[in-house]
Amino acid sequence: MTYERLLYLKFRRGISTYELMKRYPRDIKRVSEVALLDIPEETLKEIIPEDKVLNRIIRLKKKMDRQTKD
Repeated sequence: MTYERLLYLKFRRGISTYELMKRYPRDIKRVSEVALLDIPEETLKEIIPEDKVLNRIIRLKKKMDRQTKD
C-alpha cells in the first residue's frame, strides 16, 4: 500500500484509521503515520522523538496540503 493510496482513502474517501488498520494489517506503520497528518506540526515535534520519522510525516503533510490546493 502506498502513502498516496492511504491519503486518498483516509482524506478523500473518509475511511477511518481503525478501518484502514483492519483492511491493511501489513501496513499499520504507514496507516499510523497517515493518521498523524491531522495533528499540527508543532505538536508533532513534541510527540515524535525520531527525526527521521518526524521529517517523513512533515513531508507527507506538505504533500497532502499541495494536493488539496490543486
